[in-house]
Amino acid sequence: MTHRFQKLSGVLIIVVLLFTCSRSDAQLNAEIQKHAAKNQLLSDYYKARNFNPVWGPGHLSELARFLRSLETHGLSPNLFQLNVWEPYWLNPNPDPKVQASVEVSTTHLALFAIQALAYGFVDPTEVHPKWKAIKRAVTASQFLDAAFQQPVGQFAAYLLDKVPPQDSRYSDMVKTLARYREIQSYGGWKPLPDPGRPIGPGIPYKDLDLLKARLQAERDLPTAPQARNRKKIFEQLTSDALKSFQFRHGIDPDGYIGPNTLKEINIPTHERINTLIINLDRIRWLPRAYEQAEHVEVNIAESALRVYNRRQRVTTMEVIVGVKGKHQTPVFHGNIQFLTFRPYWNVPTTIARKELVPEALKGDPVSYMQENNYEIVPYFEVAPEKALPVTVENLNKVSAGGLFMRQGTGPKNALGLVKFIFPNDNSVYLHDTPNRNLFKMADRDLSHGCVRVSRPDELAHIILQRNPENWNLNAVRAAMEDAGNPNNKVHLSEPLPVYLMYWTSFIMGDGRVRFDEDIYGHDVVMKQRFGLR
Repeated sequence: MTHRFQKLSGVLIIVVLLFTCSRSDAQLNAEIQKHAAKNQLLSDYYKARNFNPVWGPGHLSELARFLRSLETHGLSPNLFQLNVWEPYWLNPNPDPKVQASVEVSTTHLALFAIQALAYGFVDPTEVHPKWKAIKRAVTASQFLDAAFQQPVGQFAAYLLDKVPPQDSRYSDMVKTLARYREIQSYGGWKPLPDPGRPIGPGIPYKDLDLLKARLQAERDLPTAPQARNRKKIFEQLTSDALKSFQFRHGIDPDGYIGPNTLKEINIPTHERINTLIINLDRIRWLPRAYEQAEHVEVNIAESALRVYNRRQRVTTMEVIVGVKGKHQTPVFHGNIQFLTFRPYWNVPTTIARKELVPEALKGDPVSYMQENNYEIVPYFEVAPEKALPVTVENLNKVSAGGLFMRQGTGPKNALGLVKFIFPNDNSVYLHDTPNRNLFKMADRDLSHGCVRVSRPDELAHIILQRNPENWNLNAVRAAMEDAGNPNNKVHLSEPLPVYLMYWTSFIMGDGRVRFDEDIYGHDVVMKQRFGLR
């Protein structure tokens, strides 16, 4: 009898335990549903899992490992408040309400961190109003699900391998960030005293050793042993290394220490680190598969254009961008849809009103308009023979927006002999220019916002390879010179993506890192978002 009672008691205990666990699980699931309902993404995520918890001790430990590892990508764990959440993970609260809150918040945190590593901590649409959100093929939720399918011990490693941009320039930037942090860990570099005058080859320079150490820190000067220079004469080897430094910092490479060069040399290591951090985020904004297809990139801060095709850089050329503080080129992306050879320049009303009409009215309006090939038209698409007389009255109507001004086609046209159109509400496009000498300048923020291209014939040739017609370089140049076929529009068989980016730090084709001036002040906003000094 006693034996049978003991067996029955054991069964009752098991039943009670199962009932209690079932009731506890149901209560937890109900609380999870309640907490997840506050966010549609989280509600959908947990609904697909019947509102069951997904985080156990092993995965929580791996999540903490993942968040700590984000430091190498320029994403501090502080950005995700790891120090706040980890105590909840290490010491779980038995209250189902607290458990559910921690559970859902942890998923929210994990998705946010994955999103930051994959597509950017800063939302580009919040700092660049013209940027349109890019649809992503793989969501943060899908990355998280795939990580949960791995062995628990591989959870963090999987995310760190699959989530970051699969772009060699991104991984090179991560390595560069690590190298600059190592320099900072040793105290950074010492500032170079102002020599008081330009210093170059053949000139005695008492701080020559300090300059060499500074150039070696960023690998512009080899660290191999060099002959002793007792007289401290600035030699050609150091001058060549200084030219490398100047080129990487957007300075005319003359090999002399001048004010601009000294300023860049003396920017502290921690500032370079902060610049690398925010530019890593800017790379994350791009489509993950963008490097697979042909596309055009314009780096506004560098005043440079690059064409890529299948992970390979096809060409690089100088460009001119909008004037800082006045006519800034916006950060956005679009698709080049057609080219126009020998285009008209449809003068924006603001430029006509503020610049051209006042200039015409200074002297003889007719002579001014003829010399510059300008005409007054009732609308831009009108035939040349429909142009209106050049009178003071009509010029005033142009200023008021009742009539319009355009410039006829030809080599003196402000747009040159070809323009590349990607329709947008900014009226920004790529184009040729008659002012070729401006490309020799180191600082090239000189336009009204459009991007002037230094080698437009080469760019047109590359782009038109997508079309079935035989657009060789000679055919492109012939179209540019064909005065008998003005405003000749050629549509692309497939639109070509173009990205107008703003990178103040960038990995060049030879693997070296480049730093450019923050001409538009965009870095200030980014650093504030990251909580950087």
